[in-house]
Amino acid sequence: MKNRPGKKAADSVSIIGGNDGPTSVFIAGRSHSKRNLRQNIRRFLYEVRKLWIVRSLKADPHSLEQVAGYIVSELGFTETDRTQPEYATEYFQMRASFIMLYKPELLGDLAEVSAPENHDAESVKLFMERMEQRQKAAENVPPDIFDIDLHIYGKNDGKNYSKIIIEKNYGYIGGSASGVKKGFMKEFDKTFRKVYQYYGVTQKDIDNNTERYTELVKTLARR
Repeated sequence: MKNRPGKKAADSVSIIGGNDGPTSVFIAGRSHSKRNLRQNIRRFLYEVRKLWIVRSLKADPHSLEQVAGYIVSELGFTETDRTQPEYATEYFQMRASFIMLYKPELLGDLAEVSAPENHDAESVKLFMERMEQRQKAAENVPPDIFDIDLHIYGKNDGKNYSKIIIEKNYGYIGGSASGVKKGFMKEFDKTFRKVYQYYGVTQKDIDNNTERYTELVKTLARR
């Protein structure tokens, strides 16, 4: 989270959640009405862009193999070697997440962990312990039982770093970036939209409103 000088605690923000689950945002301060207005305007513009994309989107699909080539040859990214620690860490975490998402039955009685009905300290503690056990159980599933085909593409100039992730078995495309250059994050958002747009959709995706289609529409509508 970026701290901006000149703002007091009136605009404090708390975020609870993580990459693999719902994220709740709590805003405390005196400028609620202005913030809500901005949020409403952004939401309206998002819906307008989304509607325009839905009406104008045409079938022009590419395979994930083609997308990988596009990321390297057209966008200037380099694939991370699988022997690098960065790859091992990403692979380890993503494989566990995919097991919980696509094959939870491999986790036995930890396949589902229900949120506590009560929110007292003891109930929350037990819930967090179960979640940690679930994560460890997923990490301990052998790769010969469940594996992923993960590819990481990075670009690093020493101050700004961005990466795009492709998982070919389940058709996942993701990315992240960090840097100090002004406007760098907007540049990366634009690049990421280019990747998704190149991936595209088939006419069948459009007709059946598939996950690939809905993810493309949402990604292109975000600004």
